[in-house]
Order: sequence, then C-alpha cells, then structure tokens
Amino acid sequence: MRWFLPVLFISYMAGITLFTHSHVVNGVTIVHSHPFKKDSPHSHTTVEFQLIHLLSHVATTGAGIFFLSFQFIAYLLYTLSWRPDRAGYCSSVVGVVSLRAPPAGR
Repeated sequence: MRWFLPVLFISYMAGITLFTHSHVVNGVTIVHSHPFKKDSPHSHTTVEFQLIHLLSHVATTGAGIFFLSFQFIAYLLYTLSWRPDRAGYCSSVVGVVSLRAPPAGR
C-alpha cells in the first residue's frame, strides 16, 4: 500500500490531464480524458460514454454536504477544545521528582 496508492493517484492524475480529447456524437461534443494513441482514431459505444459520465461526475444533495460538514466541524471543535487532565512527568524513582535543570552558559 505504501507504493500502490501514490502510484494509483499519480497515474489517475496523469490520465485525466495528459490525454484530454473530444468526440462529437449526434451534434453533442463530449470531452473526456484517457490514454490513447494520437495517430489512430478511436470511438466509444453509448455504454462507454455513460460509464465515462458516471465516473467523471459526482452529484450530491445539500443535505449530504451539510451533514458531512457538521460532523467535520464538530470533530474539529472537539479536537481543538480537548485539554489533558494533568500534565505528567517521568521519574525514575516513585515519589521523587528528579527533573533536569536548564543548561547554564558561561
């Protein structure tokens, strides 16, 4: 996973930015991006165009965005307002505070 996810992200970004082209189907221009050979023409079926549309567009309602933003803001406020119960210290002997003094300069 250490290498797979970055490689997947980089290949996705390269695929959507480096290979942009358009098709005219029934007077409608469809612009999309995927790797292809520039010298050879290619075409897509209606099902492929529908799949490209579904993979390229995200639709959501306002209620879904509100719910997610509310959860994010609540979690952020909880994280920022959290205070530790006590400030602890480490001691080598139980009951004896043996903190190191600050360095002194000459």
